[in-house]
Amino acid sequence: MSARLLHAFRADRLRRLIASGCAAMVFALTVFAASPVAHGLLHDDGHGHHHDHASTEDTCAVVLFAGGVSLPVGPLAITPPTIVPQGVSPVTAADVFLVSPRYLRQPERGPPVSGLS
Repeated sequence: MSARLLHAFRADRLRRLIASGCAAMVFALTVFAASPVAHGLLHDDGHGHHHDHASTEDTCAVVLFAGGVSLPVGPLAITPPTIVPQGVSPVTAADVFLVSPRYLRQPERGPPVSGLS
């Protein structure tokens, strides 16, 4: 196996591993968001972690995933449109040559060849 092919194979395996890990994380977050019992198992009750739904400062990943997170983003700088000259240049208009096609249909675009004949 060449070094280039081996590198491509390893990169493909790494991409697949990362993609499957991300899919497993989304699946787990969905299960923990849907089931309060499973969500409660994630937290240690001895430290008094509880979710106060009136609080806006909840940092639990499951609650943030279930509720959606919108990060504050500043306005984007949009460039104003530029004026494009209208019309066709006389130089390019003089170079148009209209020639009838050599074939009605190009040879590579003809009907398929039948394998029976």
